[in-house]
Amino acid sequence: MSDGLWQRVEDFVAGQRANWPGWAAVALGTGIALYFGLPFEPPLWVGPSAALLLAILAFAVRRWPLPMIAALYLVAISVGFSVVSLRTTWVEAPQLARSLYRAEVTGRIVEVELFPGSQRVTLDQLTITSEKTGPLGPEQRPERVRVKLSKVNEPIGIGDWIGLTADLQPPAPPVAPGAFDFRRQAYFERLGGVGFSLQPAIKISPPVGQEAALGWLDWFDSLRLTIGRRIQAELPGATGAMAMALIVGNQTALRADDVNAMRDSGLAHLTSISGLHIGLAAGIFFFGLRALLALVPPIALRFDIKKWAAVLALIGAFFYAGLAGMPVPTERALVMTGIFFCAILLDRSPISMRVIAFAAIVVLLLSPEALIGASFQMSFAAVLGLVRAFDGGRAQFARLRRIGRDAPDMTGRVLGMFERGFVWLGTLMLTSLIASLMTAPFAAYHFNRLTLFGIAANMLAVPLTGFWIMPLAVLALVAMPFGLEHWPLVLMGWGCDLILDIAHWVGGWPGAVVLLPAIPVAGLMLMSLGLIWFCLVIGRAKWLAAPILILGLLSPFTLPAPDILAFAGGRTSRLVAVRNEAGDYQFSSTRAANIAAETWLRRNAQAKRLPFPAPLTVAIPLNSHQRLLDAMHAAPLSAASGSGVCNADWCRFDTRMGYVAVALNADGLAPACHTARLVISLEPVAEYCPSAERVIDFFDMWRHGTHAIAIHEDGSFSVRRSYDTGNRPWTLDRFGKPAQPESAAPDSGLNTGASGQSDDPGS
Repeated sequence: MSDGLWQRVEDFVAGQRANWPGWAAVALGTGIALYFGLPFEPPLWVGPSAALLLAILAFAVRRWPLPMIAALYLVAISVGFSVVSLRTTWVEAPQLARSLYRAEVTGRIVEVELFPGSQRVTLDQLTITSEKTGPLGPEQRPERVRVKLSKVNEPIGIGDWIGLTADLQPPAPPVAPGAFDFRRQAYFERLGGVGFSLQPAIKISPPVGQEAALGWLDWFDSLRLTIGRRIQAELPGATGAMAMALIVGNQTALRADDVNAMRDSGLAHLTSISGLHIGLAAGIFFFGLRALLALVPPIALRFDIKKWAAVLALIGAFFYAGLAGMPVPTERALVMTGIFFCAILLDRSPISMRVIAFAAIVVLLLSPEALIGASFQMSFAAVLGLVRAFDGGRAQFARLRRIGRDAPDMTGRVLGMFERGFVWLGTLMLTSLIASLMTAPFAAYHFNRLTLFGIAANMLAVPLTGFWIMPLAVLALVAMPFGLEHWPLVLMGWGCDLILDIAHWVGGWPGAVVLLPAIPVAGLMLMSLGLIWFCLVIGRAKWLAAPILILGLLSPFTLPAPDILAFAGGRTSRLVAVRNEAGDYQFSSTRAANIAAETWLRRNAQAKRLPFPAPLTVAIPLNSHQRLLDAMHAAPLSAASGSGVCNADWCRFDTRMGYVAVALNADGLAPACHTARLVISLEPVAEYCPSAERVIDFFDMWRHGTHAIAIHEDGSFSVRRSYDTGNRPWTLDRFGKPAQPESAAPDSGLNTGASGQSDDPGS
């Protein structure tokens, strides 16, 4: 590298000094992302060793600024890698690998979630006994399980011990290659099983020696449950559910149609306690306490009541965040609020990129797994864009806020007040637009949808939330210890009803939601890099983000949808979907395996589940295979069903690779095995299939997850399996050994299935 170019690079890096903390946070996140991208679990010493060696290297090249900065950046990446490796080891706990039916479960309640008409509890300190396995030992027993209760005969609370009979399932791995991995999320929550109770839960006495006192987080959980129930008592139905979401962050009580309306209208962020809620609550505490202190002249004249109010407001914000359960957006908002009030105490500017960087570093060090979640990504993206816009235009916004304040007469001041009202309205629109643009790539990746009228909905709902709902929410919380919460909650309920009305109204507009196909991880990384580069880079070089963003936006074209998807999760969860000529999936069942079907539809940008072609009505005995095949060959193909025909037992699809047969039951196996190059069976296959190059049967799908089949232009086909996510601690293990890749799997390349050797898949 020439001296001139080297100097230009050094000058560029030095010019970014103001945002170096932001790039430190990016480096930390890069190390975490690198860890999750590995197909194997690295040794624990790798990250710390790399960090130490790179730190030594940075010290060795300290006289050369650019190499030193590069080495320190790699140190930050290694620190991120180390932190998440340690976190993985720290939270390690068993997860179920197989379903347990009619299991007797006892445990202590650590969380209660209120649902419409039911409750869901999370239990720890478990004993689990099933008829088939007997009592689970420490190596198989989960740390926690989450169970939806069928009925509750007596009030239950945090810290109570209960016994129940339940069906338990393993936390679900991805239901499509590249889809959301709930099992990985559950691993970091130490959640080893989920299920539902078959009988009402019964309160029991705690075992001797396990009467442990609740911690401070448990105290917050108990308080949140108590407040939620008191809200339900005053505001039943959808109104109370919305009030609970806004006050204590409990979204589970919301009805499905309300959740969909909030999502489709772009108002879903209101139901997650984040920067808006923490900021409003802290602001109400700050200005309210400052006003009260100003009413006491001996205090107001002798002390800096602004700083007193800042300290008390910070305590109030921490209490509110604890009440919300400290989810990632709340953690981020609390850290930023704390820095904001500390800046007031130190007479510094509270809004800067450094604040966001510090908040991101704190969250990533405490919960590194949060990086790969939609909550972290969308929360920080929105705030990053807002701070970039408003910090960069600080002088312009300051001038706009002064409009009319220096007018010499009353008329000018009144006109200025109206002008400032329009400025406030424009600022609100700009805020909503920036937040929508910054979060759009992450909404597209995680939810495969974009809301087009979120600005309109937020212009109506955000002022209502800030000026009506949140002040009354704070008042209700203050009044609740005295039993005086009735009227604040009733008045707040009116605002909650209006929010829901706005959500249903805007969400119902034609074209309110645009469905998008699946985006590859590389596309998300490119769009994230583009947004980060644009917001953090100082100078004209920030426009280099444009080609990066364009590449990310084009990435969905590099990820064609699978032509066939096949899934089997148990007795009633068996499903096959075949893509027709219009690009839509047709399903073997319109009711089975709802989670898998919804995920496949969403990733295909498809609105509803279409059925397989209607069965032919041919009066031919099932054992007359040749006559049945002749009838199917002669059957006309309807335009709606593409190139597939079915009878009650099996379906045949004419594709680029030849015939693909789907055996819907055992009677469909023989004809399928004599006519198709690829056979997919919802039943176990133990016999030889003469015509099949590949057989995928029930046990293949149960053991390896969803099979995604891509049919290529040359007539060949390839198979990807959703459970092939590498050998990681959270990987579902049906074999009692590390999961094998597709190329080495027992059923690879065979024209029989997995021989029907069951480990109790629930069939």
